[in-house]
Amino acid sequence: MADESQNRGMDRRRFLTVLGVTGGGAAVLSGCSTEKIERLVPYLVQSEDQVPGVPTVYASTCTECPAGCGLHVKTREGRAIKLEGNPDHPVNRGKLCALGQSSLQGLYNPDRLRGPMLRQPGGGFKEISWDEAIARLAAELQKAGSRVAVLSGAGRGTFSDLLAEWTAALGGRLVRYEPFDHEPLRAANRQVFGRDELPVHDFARARYIVSFGADFLEHWLSPMENQRGFAESHGFNGGAMAKHVYFAPRMSLTGMNADEWHPITPGSEAVLALAMANVLLAERAVGGDLGPVRELVARYTPEQAAGETGLSPETIRRIAREFASARPSLAVAGGVGSQHRGAAEVCAAVNILNYVAGNVGETVRFGAGLDMGDGYGAVQQLAQAMDRGEVALLLVHEANPVYTLPKASRFAERMAKVPFKVSTSLYLDETAAACDLLLPDHHPLERWDDRRPRAGVNGLLQPVMQPVFNTRATGDVLLAVSQRLGGPVARFNAPTFEAHLRAAWGRLAQEAGAADAEAFWREALARGGVFRDRPAAPA
Repeated sequence: MADESQNRGMDRRRFLTVLGVTGGGAAVLSGCSTEKIERLVPYLVQSEDQVPGVPTVYASTCTECPAGCGLHVKTREGRAIKLEGNPDHPVNRGKLCALGQSSLQGLYNPDRLRGPMLRQPGGGFKEISWDEAIARLAAELQKAGSRVAVLSGAGRGTFSDLLAEWTAALGGRLVRYEPFDHEPLRAANRQVFGRDELPVHDFARARYIVSFGADFLEHWLSPMENQRGFAESHGFNGGAMAKHVYFAPRMSLTGMNADEWHPITPGSEAVLALAMANVLLAERAVGGDLGPVRELVARYTPEQAAGETGLSPETIRRIAREFASARPSLAVAGGVGSQHRGAAEVCAAVNILNYVAGNVGETVRFGAGLDMGDGYGAVQQLAQAMDRGEVALLLVHEANPVYTLPKASRFAERMAKVPFKVSTSLYLDETAAACDLLLPDHHPLERWDDRRPRAGVNGLLQPVMQPVFNTRATGDVLLAVSQRLGGPVARFNAPTFEAHLRAAWGRLAQEAGAADAEAFWREALARGGVFRDRPAAPA
């Protein structure tokens, strides 16, 4: 019988030892046959708001994409178990996409880095303490002087403000990197409207939606906001239903939900949009000074567009007339479905179509200040600086450019020329594997932070549970390094990033005219942030 229990790896005495938590509420036990500590309950001293078996819900903010949706995090016995949308948040209104739901998988991912690590001369990594890691980073920063560069994928908020000020105090350069930064749409808005920003699209108000390759139901701009608006306009609201036409060679989720899908020839989207604008100007009484636009689209006839797109001239005219008769309508472009050399031209042509149809200011609104990176050009300038030997220390935060940038950028090759490289990634991804010092950040559900994804929206993040591994918030790392370095960064002297965050929200409370900053903070924490409407800016 003893041999059989040994083969199973668990005998009766060990089972009862591990199971038998003492009456004093002990959370760790040591079995008589092993010295390994076994954690049975995730807290030694039970928090007053934790009742075993009863879930507790905290408000937070999703960081899986720049949209910054609001979260409700359900926890049980001190562990997060379910994520849902925050009904009070103006972006997602209680809904949450699949990417946001998957954030919980990243929290418990066994492949997360357990703690700080330092590269050895032989090429491998060894675990070090946080004191050693911060001392090493401070020493390397001292050695690098002003030749410091930071590539950050963090969304806009108090941390990104601290990171920008900290980098500037060192005399370094900061590049904000977003893999899906919608650079063609930004370039088109600069060209057509003179605004270097991304607009907000009101799918809920649109009575006719035409997409030129924009997968707005998948991952284009603010997918949860798009899905919610599309469901409202396309769901027999008040006895009416908006029509959705999709022009793209790829059958995406957006195309599957379209009333009409036309697999046009790749690269012909701009010609089609201009031909539709031509039909509107020729057959409809369109107000405003559109003389230059008439001259621009005059040669883009339905017949010419038919030859390039594969559609018939009759189909192009029919869809253009339907688009013009439904008010307000909405045309969108960009995203994976139209990523080719003419992507910016496609977005510019769709801008013209929306302007001719009178949609700008109605279903296409500027002035929201959507969060976005510095663009691919800024990343290329940084890569060239690394190639010239102008960067002695590179800090990569919440980004994996070695994987996400095209190989033609030669980023990995240029990054290898930097003497010392640091990553705050939660995982040993492609960029972290090429670094010398790894300082794994807390997961967003384990740390204090905030997000400003657009004007009037300030979302809070709070730690809903204790860290799973020996990680540390990058904000705390920056503050600790600043005290070791002294000099121009010594002014960043908050004891913790939580204290720094609360001081920033104290200033926000003053701007909002709150009489009690502490009450303002607690109310924002319970609601998930502070949300205010901002008027749209005319184009």
